[in-house]
Amino acid sequence: MHAKTHTKLIPLLQILSLLFLSVSVNASISLTTEEQRWLAERDPIIVGVAIIPPYLSNKVSGDSPEGISLDYLKLIETSLGADFQYLVFDSYGAMIEAAKQRSIDVVFAASNTESRRHFLDFTKVYSHLANKIFTQKGQYQQAEMSDFNGKRFAVPRGTALVGYIRTNYPDIELVQVDDLSEAFNLLSAGQIEGVGSYASAGYLFSVMEGIDNISIVGSVGYDYHISFASRKDQPLLGVLLNKALSAVTIEQKTEIESRWVQPEDTQRIDKETYVNAIILLVFVLTVAGLLIVIFWNRSLKREVLYRQEIQKEVSFLAYHDELTGAYNRQFLIETLSEYTRLAFSQEKSTCVILLGLDNFSLINEFHGQKIGDYVLQRMSKRLNSRLSGDAVLSRTGGDEFTVLLRKANNQVALSHLADVLIAEISSPIAYGDQSFSLTATAGISIQTEELNEPLRLLEQADLALHEAKRKNRGGYLFYALEMSDKLQERERLAKALSKALHTEQFYLDYQPQVSLDTGEVVGFEALARWQHPDQGNIRPDQFIGLAEQEGLIVTLGDRVLHLACEQGRKWLDQGLEFQRIAVNVSVKQFIENDYVSKVLNTLEQTGLPPSKLELELTESVFLGDRDLAKDTMEKLTRQGICFAIDDFGTGFSSLLYLKELPVSKLKLDQGFIRGITKDHSSLQIVKASLQMGHALSMEVIAEGVETTEEQSLLTELHCQQAQGYLFSRPLKSQLVTADKIAQIRRNVCLVTEA
Repeated sequence: MHAKTHTKLIPLLQILSLLFLSVSVNASISLTTEEQRWLAERDPIIVGVAIIPPYLSNKVSGDSPEGISLDYLKLIETSLGADFQYLVFDSYGAMIEAAKQRSIDVVFAASNTESRRHFLDFTKVYSHLANKIFTQKGQYQQAEMSDFNGKRFAVPRGTALVGYIRTNYPDIELVQVDDLSEAFNLLSAGQIEGVGSYASAGYLFSVMEGIDNISIVGSVGYDYHISFASRKDQPLLGVLLNKALSAVTIEQKTEIESRWVQPEDTQRIDKETYVNAIILLVFVLTVAGLLIVIFWNRSLKREVLYRQEIQKEVSFLAYHDELTGAYNRQFLIETLSEYTRLAFSQEKSTCVILLGLDNFSLINEFHGQKIGDYVLQRMSKRLNSRLSGDAVLSRTGGDEFTVLLRKANNQVALSHLADVLIAEISSPIAYGDQSFSLTATAGISIQTEELNEPLRLLEQADLALHEAKRKNRGGYLFYALEMSDKLQERERLAKALSKALHTEQFYLDYQPQVSLDTGEVVGFEALARWQHPDQGNIRPDQFIGLAEQEGLIVTLGDRVLHLACEQGRKWLDQGLEFQRIAVNVSVKQFIENDYVSKVLNTLEQTGLPPSKLELELTESVFLGDRDLAKDTMEKLTRQGICFAIDDFGTGFSSLLYLKELPVSKLKLDQGFIRGITKDHSSLQIVKASLQMGHALSMEVIAEGVETTEEQSLLTELHCQQAQGYLFSRPLKSQLVTADKIAQIRRNVCLVTEA
């Protein structure tokens, strides 16, 4: 009777837990009119689901799927006020194929791969899984994927793991299975050499199938960074999913993870199985005697030891980051709660140092996840080596590490520790014949009062980190009360920016570019401007950085390109002649798979000839896949578009890529130009850059020219073109007229003739 009642209570408690999460979600996230209308027109939204036990993907209770992903989806569904319809597939591969055919709108539990990016947009990561190598016991002590070249190796059909192994280990004979139960049965029977799967799945299926002859011998080298994905032809759906996922609170994430991500109870034994085992044992003892008893005991010990090994690993993963081995966020939160309950004083207080790696995403984007993971592993070990035994190091985000410690409330001592940790991160990391250098920024918070919400200390460190990245990148800041007000202002500004990108608040000014030889206005640089309805003009250095942080930089760049091409066409129709209109391109724009087609489609829609468009790239574009950059540039150059290197001399200048890539213009950074008449170093840099440009048959344009002395000196150095306040401030599009162009030309020629 009691057992049946307990069985009925479990799903009831789970339902109550989900109801609690749904009620507590911030259901009033800000949606634009366009987003609300889009949701209303596309009701219901079809969500693809595949059954992949044990916890991340789904279990099935009756006909309803459940699991960590479904908990997140229910919060998103409530937050958006949408209606999700769940479509369950027989296999993960079938679900991905349905997404490719646009039969479903959303894919749950998806890894972001290059092939999938052709038809899917991905949200931020909400969970992680490390893939392990399973083999028969005794076959390997330790193994790497290369050990299975020429051998049969099983993985789930249609997953990102299939593409990873095919790309990196083409000699492995892949066996794709519909579910992992089949894979572990094949392994137990000796029909394959290994299985690639995450540890908790291996434990579940080995126990469920009664398999005791397999063990974990190594890591596959590819971990699942799990996101939700939406159809690429519905970009607004991806924006909505990200908004709703960002609205999930820390408390809700903790509730979901505590419900699903926990060690399996290896000591639970079904009563019926236990009774049957006792009956069998009595019978065997009666028939076979003492020898059978000894054999059974040995077998039981092996089973217990095996389960203890799995239990130990799953328990480790419950409180440790799978990639780096550092503590994870769950452990940090529990320890922080304990620390903040302790008495605090000037002599002993709870302190948090949150370290954020600057521009770490560039390593993943340019060099691949494998190298990015290696860098994180090395960072974790090096940081640990600099901490005392009572400090707790945890990885709390993709590129963030948190140090928790009980220390005197002494800002001088904490500043010294922060300097040491930042310096350790800044030391180069070698990987093969490559070397990587990173910088880090830190936010520091100190408990100064009794805290009913321990997470407040983490939030304060996070606020300090954001402020430090804005004001003191590569350094640190202590939390101050006014930072909370600034964060709220920043969040309001981010929402306003998203709206402005689709309204008349956002527009372009155009700065003329002149020939120093003839005075002719040869082109215009398009400059983004934002007229906020309440705050007036927002400076570009405020909203461009904000767009980068909020994931809006691609939308911003696309908007600038379209407006600039549209205006260029209008000028041509008005009879105004110019050589080029220059548009800045962000790294994230340039590395998109469809960037070439996007530029060509914009030109076709606006009617601007390709020969009138110049794209300005910063040198950081070439830190990554140079072959990909060259291919993209050559495709656009063949259409008549030309490329300029912006802010030349401030980045990673290399004669090699300048010689190899189709670059036709160098733009000298205004920081060098403003010191050219007084600073010998700036003058020598400008001279060297001009010589380099001339040797490579490139035009050179100087930015930020403000005095006649600077113009005269640049003319003497044979600099062909320039732009700056001396000739003209950025102009509204309607002020660019034939008379204005003639006036600018006269001003340039006056200095040249003098």
